[in-house]
Amino acid sequence: MSGISWAFPVLIACAIALTAGYFFGRRKNVLLMKQYASALEGALKPGDQTYTWVGGYIGFRAEYKVKSELVKRVKATLHLKPRMSLLYYPIALVTMRHDKLYLVVEVGKKVSGEGHLIRKGHYRVIPPGIANVERFRKREVALGNVQFELLSLDITGEKQLLAWAQGLKIDFDRVKHLSFTSSTDVIYAFVDPAADLIPVLCAGMLEFAGKVTK
Repeated sequence: MSGISWAFPVLIACAIALTAGYFFGRRKNVLLMKQYASALEGALKPGDQTYTWVGGYIGFRAEYKVKSELVKRVKATLHLKPRMSLLYYPIALVTMRHDKLYLVVEVGKKVSGEGHLIRKGHYRVIPPGIANVERFRKREVALGNVQFELLSLDITGEKQLLAWAQGLKIDFDRVKHLSFTSSTDVIYAFVDPAADLIPVLCAGMLEFAGKVTK
């Protein structure tokens, strides 16, 4: 009986901690989703937007129709850490150390060339979406004291991508991958989201669309 006498309060305490963690974690993720969605809408000023919530409280997929003859639409995917799960959260800190935001600007005109700025060591294998990677020119560059690998098909694309990135006044510690691709006519960004980063990045992507189209 003595074993039961101490085990029961421990179980109750664990249940309370898990419940409290769920509600506090859920509240944090909801606040982040609202904050990032507001930043995206403020930056893009869309005429229409559609949201699909992912996994309840771990993010969303969004599509924005912007008032631009050059850009067809902007897609965003937000993936947050599972802060509401105290049991899984420690594992997630190893497998997913940061929240993730993917932005895709679908351009209405033909994008010329292809280039990628990839944080050095971010991908363990060939980055997804890059076909025939052996065709690309490669060199390392530093942006904000962060090392990146620059891949481009020609010197023009290299200069365009590097000039665009250098003109962005953002924290490059948060940047994982920036690119433009002619095969899909998109401009792409993969970053750790922040409310102050989103407006600058969105404005930069829309501006860059006019520089890489035919």
